[in-house]
Amino acid sequence: MEGFARWSVRHRWWVIGGWLVLVLALAGLSHQAGGAEYKNTFRFSGRDSQDARAVLERDFPQAAGDGDQIVFHTTAGRVTDPAVRDRMRAMFARVERLPHVVQVADPYASRGQAMSRDGTTAFATVTFDAQAGELPEDAIGTVVDTARAARTSALQVELGGQAVERTVSQGPGPATAVGLTAAVLVLLVMFGSVTAMLMPILTALIAVAAGVSVNALVTHVMDVNTGAEVIALMIALGVGVDYSLFIVSRFRGMLAEGRDPEQAAVGAVNTSGRAVLFAGGIVVVALLGLLLFGVGVLDGIAVSAVVEAAFTMAAALTLLPAVLSLLGRRVNGLRVPGRHPAGSTAVSPRLGAWADLVRRHRWAVAVGTVAVLAVLALPALSLRLGSSDAGADPASATTRRAYDLLADGFGPGFNGPLLLTVRLPSASYGAVLGRLSEAVAADPGVASVGPPRISPSGTAAVLRAYPATSPQSAATGALVRRLRVAVIPRAVGGGGVAVHVGGPTATFVDLGSLLGGRLVPFVAVVVAIGFVLLLVVFRSLAIPLTAAAMNLLSIGAALGVVVAVFQKGWTGLSTGPVHFAVPVMTFAIVFGLSTDYQVFLLTRVQEEWHTHGDNPRAVREGMGRVSGVITGAAVIMIAVFGSFVLGGARFIAEVGVGLAVAVTLDAFLIRFMLVPAIMYILGDRNWRLPRRLRRLPRVHIEPAGPPPPAYEPRR
Repeated sequence: MEGFARWSVRHRWWVIGGWLVLVLALAGLSHQAGGAEYKNTFRFSGRDSQDARAVLERDFPQAAGDGDQIVFHTTAGRVTDPAVRDRMRAMFARVERLPHVVQVADPYASRGQAMSRDGTTAFATVTFDAQAGELPEDAIGTVVDTARAARTSALQVELGGQAVERTVSQGPGPATAVGLTAAVLVLLVMFGSVTAMLMPILTALIAVAAGVSVNALVTHVMDVNTGAEVIALMIALGVGVDYSLFIVSRFRGMLAEGRDPEQAAVGAVNTSGRAVLFAGGIVVVALLGLLLFGVGVLDGIAVSAVVEAAFTMAAALTLLPAVLSLLGRRVNGLRVPGRHPAGSTAVSPRLGAWADLVRRHRWAVAVGTVAVLAVLALPALSLRLGSSDAGADPASATTRRAYDLLADGFGPGFNGPLLLTVRLPSASYGAVLGRLSEAVAADPGVASVGPPRISPSGTAAVLRAYPATSPQSAATGALVRRLRVAVIPRAVGGGGVAVHVGGPTATFVDLGSLLGGRLVPFVAVVVAIGFVLLLVVFRSLAIPLTAAAMNLLSIGAALGVVVAVFQKGWTGLSTGPVHFAVPVMTFAIVFGLSTDYQVFLLTRVQEEWHTHGDNPRAVREGMGRVSGVITGAAVIMIAVFGSFVLGGARFIAEVGVGLAVAVTLDAFLIRFMLVPAIMYILGDRNWRLPRRLRRLPRVHIEPAGPPPPAYEPRR
């Protein structure tokens, strides 16, 4: 690592110029490719909803695209009044001629099925030529604008559906600005220098610029969800600023020790840079673990986040030391009044005193911290996965108003119809459809069932069933499972008739079931990988074991808070299931970040222990030297993750809250209290390695130093 760092410093102008050329070249390639092409698809295999989609695409290609609703409501008279009917039919005709629109089902020709009983609300179904995630956003926007142009003072026109939902979610712009502002303020307080503050910020932004361009190119070769852009940006800003923060802090400390700028830059990379490389590798491994699920939406998030994380690591290890070696002691320039900018590696008296307090009350601190985390994790036991419907959108959104109009006029189930596709051995099996329709309609969870549509070949049919409850309701999920397991098999019997329950609602039920079923193996694989890596690095059995347990505790507590806030509504927010991707995303990201803090803290503790072999002193001095930096880094991450709650989409808000809570617990409860308490309890056993494992390869995060006097080797 030292040789690599020295090369970057000696060729600093080439490194700086290379990064600038790389960013510009990637931006140019992205522009030439037409920018990003995000696809909000939910394709996966082995589930009933995907079999239903296959039938639609094969036998009903015109109905296989996304179906959205134009909902209209009159406050004076009825929707059947001639003036309203003529105005709406003219608008339907204009919408039907728009690109990507296959047809608009006229509610006036539906024999009253698309009109409320009081005659004040009706809806028209707009069928597109592709699924929501595959439609151009500008085409969806044109449909929305054309439909809403028919509004009058007495006629309300709103739109809902999966495609229209894409026009509601805000981009990451406001959240990014808030997160960066918070990072700037924290860095100014920590460093006391505007110049030092700019180093992590600019390094992270350059890395993000390169990563965004690469991810835009990735969208042309694989399905990447629009949520992936926000999550990848969230991770890149958080870890990018933090990684650079650790290196800048070490650089300033070495300058304060009297080293020249080049030596300090090389030394910072050779010490903190090693920890950055290892910790970043853990984040990448954890994110790549999402590929094990075999779900396209998670694959896109994983690849996008890995690209961003890789660029932040590369920039921190190459670009940053090159710039720091040029700045030298000017890194402390533009001082903040009242703050002393000089770096120091001395033990903080306050942190040292805190470590002494934890040592005196180590058992009480350990038990109390575990109890707090366990209580916070309790709500996670009732975790219900799914996807929130438009009822959770902002009250000002057209999707929310359309949702409310449909729920008031027809019942909540009209916002999430189930599509029952039927494969018939021959055209003579028409009687089966009658029995199926009657059986489904008789279920108490079904409000109504539409007439079957037969394919031109007569060997397939599709029925639209409207649940009595909302799409995100637990009762609707139970209905989907009941139809598949009991109602449909009894109605059709054998004879080669196959019925599949599909549609967006059933798709989200299947996704929640799929990810929930694979969560435990995923957690086991990622924890095992992290355990092995920490075992090799620290050559200790206790450290990786306690790290795995503490990571699981913090993640469980974070998920408990997410369930309490979003599913149970304890803070007053609208309730609904936790998004199906939140647990796996939270685990992958938090496990990587928690391991980051463990590595940054314990490498310094291990360095002290290697120096004098006194475990209590090593814990005290290691905490006293780096815990302040870890706290600052955590505050930055909390601010960045918390700011993304402002992004508009409920899914992003759930991820943001989960990550912000997890980092808060990890930095202030686990690293400040539980880790030192456990290390004081275990004493020198922290550093023991069974004899049969001593042949493991040696990997040094800090440069290799003298062996510890007490336990290397021990008989």
